[in-house]
Amino acid sequence: MKHPDSNRAREKNIRHSGTRHNDGTRERTPRADFIPKDARGVALDRLLVQTRRFPDLALGGPDVAHLDPRDAAFARAIELAAIRRWTTITACIRPHLSKAWHLLEKPIQAALVGGTAQLLFMSVPPHAAVDGSVEWVKRALRPGAAAFVNAVLRKVADNIAETLPFGAPEILDRKRRDLIPLADGSAIRLHKDVFSEEHATRLAEQTAVGRELLLQWIAQFGWDEAVNCALHTLVESPIVVTPCGDAANHPHMQPHSQEGFAVWTGPHDAMLAWLAEDTTRTRRVQDSTSAECVASAARHLFHAPSLIVDLCAGRGTKTRQLAALYPNATVLATDPDPVRFASLAQLAEGHPNIRALDPESLLREAAGRTDLLILDVPCSNTGVLARRAEARFRFAKKRLDSVIAKQRDISDPAVGLLKTGGLLVYTTCSIEAAENIRQAKRLAKVHELSLILDRLILPTGIPGAPLETYADGGFHALLVKQSGGALRAAPVDNEESR
Repeated sequence: MKHPDSNRAREKNIRHSGTRHNDGTRERTPRADFIPKDARGVALDRLLVQTRRFPDLALGGPDVAHLDPRDAAFARAIELAAIRRWTTITACIRPHLSKAWHLLEKPIQAALVGGTAQLLFMSVPPHAAVDGSVEWVKRALRPGAAAFVNAVLRKVADNIAETLPFGAPEILDRKRRDLIPLADGSAIRLHKDVFSEEHATRLAEQTAVGRELLLQWIAQFGWDEAVNCALHTLVESPIVVTPCGDAANHPHMQPHSQEGFAVWTGPHDAMLAWLAEDTTRTRRVQDSTSAECVASAARHLFHAPSLIVDLCAGRGTKTRQLAALYPNATVLATDPDPVRFASLAQLAEGHPNIRALDPESLLREAAGRTDLLILDVPCSNTGVLARRAEARFRFAKKRLDSVIAKQRDISDPAVGLLKTGGLLVYTTCSIEAAENIRQAKRLAKVHELSLILDRLILPTGIPGAPLETYADGGFHALLVKQSGGALRAAPVDNEESR
């Protein structure tokens, strides 16, 4: 027979047991009876997961299935604000701590990050942001943690002085340690300095870009361009659609600086309707940089291709572009991810010249027969950090080496798909030389290909700039297998970047 207090004893162990770390500290396991029901609770519960994963932040979002649409959107907004500005947030918190950030228990970190995200980057009353975090940490960890979280968040709130409008001259002073740049070009001024005295570290903290990545940008592009790349990551990336020659007359479009593209400014449902009414099936959501590698290939092909392969097709954006550009060609598309491959299969059902094949079947069918091969290989995403908030802090040399190895594993066997005179488009959404031009040159050398073009496109559009100037960063290179008759123009090097 069990002791009558055994259930209470087991509950106590569940609530107060924890994991001991190598430094001797113990992180308490969140209470088993805490089930978040409100939007803030859901968001903070998700941020607890992210604090344990940082800097390798998880994809997806908070579990909002039980929330109404308005609360679900609020929960997502809290998490997004936090992960977009994580290191800016922690820099604002650190001056108010009595011990190092990494020594804090993870639920306390989550409460502080979530609360500070609301105070700095959301239109939330300070008392609501503070009280919500305090109540959450009481239930997620223990009641005694509430006083600490309350005190720190109130100090963060008290340090906010004002919001400087876009165009204020102080915002351009890169030496200031009391300014937080915002997505719309304005900036928060703090009463006291919180950011580092060292220039690169300060910029990394103010823009929430990893310091190692920022130093790499400075080495590659120089200080001024690195500043622009860092500021670009703060912009709320617009939805760009194409083709749309009538953008100027459309109520929900704003013409983009790149011809044939437009920024969608209307509701999401209206955009879906605009896409669905296109009987030509050419309309799509696609950034101009993403589209440029296929457009560039078209300018260098003398004959329209008969067989095209999109080997890392994702959900089929470039596949759709290829099918529209070459309606008489067969476009074979694949992706190793089951979810993305399912999207390709669905896409193929509506396009008679697209076929979705599993990777092995595609390699067998297209070997030595491919006129145009698109290799949009996995990368570090450093050209699209404004869109990929969870990738902002992942950059590290060890991880980069792993990405480069994966790119080689995909690219090397893929070369065998090309026919003589076939054109290979190697492309990424990275702006790192190790993933881009060095890989292209290696492919040319190892496989005896002719590298006829390489182009790096740095991201454009900084906080406060018109939406039509926004474009992702990326790279593409064109390589020919034993070039002979497949080229429209003489070989060229380094098309001018935007």
